[in-house]
This record gives sequence, C-alpha cells and structure tokens, in this order.
Amino acid sequence: MPRPPGTRTSQPSPGGELVGTVIAGFDGWRCHLYRLAVHPERRRRGVGSVLLAAAEERFVRLGGRRADAMVLVRNETAHHAWRAAGYEPEEHWRRWVKPVRSLTG
Repeated sequence: MPRPPGTRTSQPSPGGELVGTVIAGFDGWRCHLYRLAVHPERRRRGVGSVLLAAAEERFVRLGGRRADAMVLVRNETAHHAWRAAGYEPEEHWRRWVKPVRSLTG
C-alpha cells in the first residue's frame, strides 16, 4: 500500500541544532497536524510559525482545504499559540482511541 503524501518538517538553527519539529499528515482529504514542538529556549522566536507555514503550504500544494491540530485540553500554552496561528477549537468533535495491543487478543 503506498504511503499517503505527508510531511515531517523540522527547523534547524543556523548552527545546525534541531530547534523545532511538526508532524503533518494528509490523507487525500484531511490535513492533520501532530506534535508541534519547539525547544523551550527557542520559543517565542517564530520557529513554530515557520514550521506551521511550511506544513500549511504543503497541504495547499496537495489540495488540502482545512487543517486540524491535536492539542491537549490541559495545554493552555499551546492553546494560545494555536489561536495566534488562526486555529480554533472545534468542540463538537471527540477523539476516540483504542490500544493497539488489544487487537492481538
């Protein structure tokens, strides 16, 4: 089965140190953002904005129309960052999960 087009973007510092990353996936219809992370000492310097812009540009090139982000309810710092980037919570959705180990019986 071919891998769906997606992107994993990272942002190195001028010295080559990894300072941020975002995992982004596109399944042909939906654009998903997972695990936006910026080194604590590099936050508030535009790293996250650069990473999100790169992921969003890739989504547009692939034909995506709307992106969603997984953000923990208790992560207030992240809520502010995502709102500043133009994202809003969508209260009528709920995430459903199941441990994979339960599939093997």
